[in-house]
Amino acid sequence: MKIRPIELIKHNPNMFHMWIYDPTNIWNTLGGVKYAATAGAGAGFSYWYYMQKLRHNPQTYYVRVFNTYWRLGLGFVVGSVIGYLKFGDRQRLHNAWVAERLRRRYPESLELDAHDLWKLKGVKARHEFYRWV
Repeated sequence: MKIRPIELIKHNPNMFHMWIYDPTNIWNTLGGVKYAATAGAGAGFSYWYYMQKLRHNPQTYYVRVFNTYWRLGLGFVVGSVIGYLKFGDRQRLHNAWVAERLRRRYPESLELDAHDLWKLKGVKARHEFYRWV
């Protein structure tokens, strides 16, 4: 899905809207299995790098456990960011955000039901409630 112009989304914001708390929508927007693999690889690489450092500079038990979890978390976050930027669906997220803002600002737009949006591409939305006074 491409980033759509706001004029196209105005014809039917319900078509582009997605519920943000749905786990399936979150999973698909983040990038799915490829995102999770990249996040896991980031955590794995960070853990491996930290363990290589510990071979030459040993630490006490509690410090080692704390630093291990810190490194795993840091690697997971860095891997997550890389995975989202590489495999995430930013266009779908942008379209859903624009649709949500339109639905909140213009509650009348909830009743629009245009289905053949390809016919409306490049056509300005002439609904009364979109006009500014």
